[in-house]
Formats: sequence, C-alpha cells, structure tokens
Amino acid sequence: MTEKELYDRTNARKLSGAYIFEGAEELTKQQAVDRVTALLDPGFLDLNLKRMKAPDVNAVLDAAHAVPVFDTLCVTVFTDFDDDALFAELEKRNALGALFQATDAVTLFVRREAAKETDLVRLFKEKGRVVSFEPFSEDRAKEMCMRLCAKRGVRLDRPEAYELVDMVGTDAYRLHNEISKLCDYVGDGGTVTAAILKTVVTPSVEYEVFPMLNALLAGNKKAAMRMLTQALNSGQESPLRVATFLEGRLKQMLIAKELMEDKRPRPEIIKTLGGNPKAAEMTIKNAQKFPLQKLKNAVAAFARINADMKSGVLNESDALLLAIYKSF
Repeated sequence: MTEKELYDRTNARKLSGAYIFEGAEELTKQQAVDRVTALLDPGFLDLNLKRMKAPDVNAVLDAAHAVPVFDTLCVTVFTDFDDDALFAELEKRNALGALFQATDAVTLFVRREAAKETDLVRLFKEKGRVVSFEPFSEDRAKEMCMRLCAKRGVRLDRPEAYELVDMVGTDAYRLHNEISKLCDYVGDGGTVTAAILKTVVTPSVEYEVFPMLNALLAGNKKAAMRMLTQALNSGQESPLRVATFLEGRLKQMLIAKELMEDKRPRPEIIKTLGGNPKAAEMTIKNAQKFPLQKLKNAVAAFARINADMKSGVLNESDALLLAIYKSF
C-alpha cells in the first residue's frame, strides 16, 4: 500500500485491521500515525487509543478484538515488536486472520527501519498492509520546502529551495526545522534569498565536507587540507564530526569494495548500500579507486580516533589529520 492509498482510506474513514508502517522517513511516518489517531473522538481518546512497546501475542489479540468505547473506532500502536515470536504464537493459535478481520479497530505495527522479509511481513504484504515511508527524493524535498514556506506567507523560489536541500539534505525533520528558522527570520511576506540561507541555515556535515572528500579522493590533498582548515577555523565543523562523516563514507566504500570483490551484481550492491541510489553509485565509483586493504586500513585509522583522544595520545584535530594522512 502506498502513502496515498493509506491517506485516501483514512480520509474516507475506511481504515480497519492491522498495518505495518516501516521505512527511514520518520517524519512522514509519524504524521501517518497522527492522521490515523485523529480519526478518534478527542473526548474519548484515553479510552480508545493505546500505545505499547514490545507487545506479546495476548496484547496483539486484545488489539485485534478491541471494541471502541463511545466512538466508532479504536486504535492500538505497537513498537519494538518481535516479528518471529508474534507470528509463531499467532500461527499456533490459528489467529493470524484475526489481525485483519476487525471492522472498528485499527492496529498499527510501527518500526523505525525497513521491514525485513519475515513471515509476519510477508503475510502483511500479501494482504496489502505494509506502508513504506521512504526517504524524500530531492525533488519532493524541494517542493515540500516551497509549500511549507508558502503556508507561512514566505516566498522561497525554486533556486533557493534547491540550495536549501543541497545544504541540509532530504531528511524531513531537518528541513522542517530549517524552514521554521527561515520563516521566523524573514517574517510574514518576506523572501528567502541565497544570502539569508547562508546566514540562517545550519548545513549538514555532508554539505560542508563533501568537497573536501572529493578533493582527497582525487588525490588533491593540498586543496582538501585548505578546505578542512577553513571549516575548522570558522567553527562550522568540529574535528570529531568531520572524522565521523569520513569514517562513515569509508565504511560504505569498504562494503562496496568487498561486494565487488565477491563479484556481486551492481543492483545488489546499490541495494545493500541503501540510501540515495546516486550516492550509492558514487560510493561504488570511489571504491574502485582503492585496493581493498587500503580501505580496510583507512577505516581502522578513523576508528582509532576516539581511542587516541580518550587516552590523551592526540587531541581531536591532530587525530583527524593523522587519520587523513594515513588514509589518502
């Protein structure tokens, strides 16, 4: 089931039975939960809305057979559930079908990550009851930013929307926060300009450090060190944040390299890396420039930064510089 189909059913008040909400985009997932719970009468919310972590099979069956009190619907939201244990117990009790039979009760199984192919997930997929909330594409993120600004009476033109997404990324929570800051800054009827973006927005570490990483990968260490020095001296980034970012990129490259060494097909490598397919393609391209052992050594060098700092061997900046010189 797509997000739109879920919203259409919610708007038509034709939602019933159990659903799995999964995926990396936490904001839209939570908004979907809020849309469902908004179907309940606020006056009797305490009687008809339950939230529970790590439910056992009895709690799940209670939710499936729940009866609304002074309302036409009741909702139960489960998190941190054990797919295999629940499926086994429900199957043992011949109660799997009960999850989908309710007409006046909704049960939401909400997870923070993508739904792994467990028996429970396969069952929900067969019933069309898995809703995946995927990370925003750049285009969708830009449109959202322009729409949110317009609601606040603020003008955000397309070029500035593109720049904002480049600076922050496509995470909806971060974009909402930055839009709120921008709208407060320019005020009702104001316009967001490129200069205001640079003044107000807190860029992601990727935006600040990617040019430096690209220079390192191209073998231009001098230019990379100049960018790093500028970022650190301006206070825009801390050595530890830069180190964490670089370590993450190198780990992704190492995963890609190991999969390539195993002769895995490119689509499988891209899927394993996850995230933006364009970024995954770039990771594969960069991984091809390095021998496997060099990538292993680089990941190990960055992994040592925390240990060197805690032991007092090196400060943050020196530990970062040493890891860079060892790795590139």
